[in-house]
Formats: sequence, structure tokens, C-alpha cells
Amino acid sequence: MSIRAKVAAVVASAGVLGAGWAVGTANGATVATTPTTPTTATTATTSGSTSKATTTSGSTTYKDGTYTGTTVTHRYGSVAVTVTISGGKITNVSAQAVDSGDRRSQSINSQAVPMMKTEVLSADSAKVSTVSGATYTTTAYITSLQSALAKA
Repeated sequence: MSIRAKVAAVVASAGVLGAGWAVGTANGATVATTPTTPTTATTATTSGSTSKATTTSGSTTYKDGTYTGTTVTHRYGSVAVTVTISGGKITNVSAQAVDSGDRRSQSINSQAVPMMKTEVLSADSAKVSTVSGATYTTTAYITSLQSALAKA
């Protein structure tokens, strides 16, 4: 391969990576979601009757109880999440993360699992980001959590 072709390949690759990064991060900006609350609309008609409608956008109410998600296996181990719902909200999350036995995986799990618990309790949903450096574990965590919440 000629030098010109190599340079063209590097420039094209950089362009593709840059475009992918821009799309994946909303052009470098941090994207925040805002919690939504139910809205109630009351309308009056000329006949004097009143109608009331309540709509909820983006929030979910769960049934109280304890639910265990499926065990999700990933490259370095597996994760099973148990979630406790009280008052329609997530009140506790516990995870059993089984790693492949190496120290690196143990270190990653010992840091990522508590971080995920904090994020899930704060968000009151499975709509949380993965932890950098623990993508496999946190993606499996979220998948197991979603399966547990689907039962709720």
C-alpha cells in the first residue's frame, strides 16, 4: 500500500471516529434528562360539564415487592440484580456480580456495582449510564435490572 493510500485511510478513519463521537455525545454536550410529572388538564364545555384527564409522560410506577432479574452473562462474568419496590419507587437494589476470578475483574466490580446502585436509586429507573471502564459489567447490570423492573 502506498504512503498516499495509508494517509488517506488514516484521515478517513479519523473523520469517521470524529463523526461517531459527535453523534454519540450530542456534539460534546452533556445530555441531561428531566423527570416528568403527571399533568392534569381540566376542560369545561358549554353544557356545564367538566372533564378531567391525567397523563403521565416518562415516569413509571412499579408494584411493591422484591423482584430478581435474569442473570446476564458477559465476557468477564455475570450479573444478577434484585430490586425492591416500596411505595411505587425503587428503594433498594442489590447485585450479585460473579467475575472470572482475576483481580482486575474483582476490582472493577467492587467499584462499578456500588456506583450503579447509587445511580439507579437516584434515577428511580433503569435509565442510567454505564460506568467508564466497566462497560461489560454495567451493561449486564442494566439489562438484569430492566428484566427485574419488567416484572414489577
